[in-house]
Amino acid sequence: MRNFFFLTILVYSLNCFSQSTLRLVDSETEKPLDELYTYIYKNGNTFANCGATNKNGFKKLSVRNFDSLSTYQISINYLQYEPVWQNIDLTKNDTLTIHVKKNPYYIHSSNDIISQGCSQYSFMNYYPREPRSLADLPEHIADKVSLYLKNRVGLQNYTNFNLIGGQIIEIDEYKRRNPKSNPKTAFYLCFAYRNLDSGIAMYSSKIELDKNGNIIKDIEFPKTTDKVKLISLSEIKKKALKDGYFKRDKTKIAMEYFSKENVLVWKFINETYKKDYTFLREDIYYNAQNANFIRVDQNKGEWIE
Repeated sequence: MRNFFFLTILVYSLNCFSQSTLRLVDSETEKPLDELYTYIYKNGNTFANCGATNKNGFKKLSVRNFDSLSTYQISINYLQYEPVWQNIDLTKNDTLTIHVKKNPYYIHSSNDIISQGCSQYSFMNYYPREPRSLADLPEHIADKVSLYLKNRVGLQNYTNFNLIGGQIIEIDEYKRRNPKSNPKTAFYLCFAYRNLDSGIAMYSSKIELDKNGNIIKDIEFPKTTDKVKLISLSEIKKKALKDGYFKRDKTKIAMEYFSKENVLVWKFINETYKKDYTFLREDIYYNAQNANFIRVDQNKGEWIE
């Protein structure tokens, strides 16, 4: 009786918690990739589990309430790597090895170059697919967004844009899972503008479209038909240093778009934390197209250690 009881518990546990093993290695060096987060999805649009690889590149793949009638996918989506989206078989006990390729487009931020991606949205009880190129979109959507960009930023600037991420929402499926919702945006598309001569590896912003490809939210980039000429990061740093706004190894630098003025701006961020648990944040803005000083925004507050 005791053995029968133990066997019943074991079978139940296996049905609820199936698992296999994953190993991630660098495709060039064959070295293991440690602390790389992977995600498991059920039927392509439901979160099932996540976790990071260990120092040897291994990760146990597990999901609770395993459903033998469903499909499961492994997802690896970092800008510095080519995306991985692959079906997995959680009933197997062998090791699945995936060779992860570096993304040749990606450039790390440094003292001489900035690289800004886009944030992601979380959706209740639903996982949207994440495109990494126009080829990942329905053809009519890709055509519409390409035409929009060409008209919006001008043909000369368009060639410097790349789709680097985003989220695709199946509106009907999302509403089925969340009946009280009424989403309008079906495509959140993150486009990156590159201008290495000006110190910009990626300046990114989102375009939002409905399910028919109509624009809901514009890209954050100047409306123009001419090639945008920018003051380089190195030159604006010299000016900010002279003005007392740039402090080496402390000041953070970013790029933004001011829609009212229709210009890109360089943004210098200085944060000072004081012993009395108060802080001061200063955001200093320069016109990135002529280097003119615009303004300083100050925010004060308290911080907790």
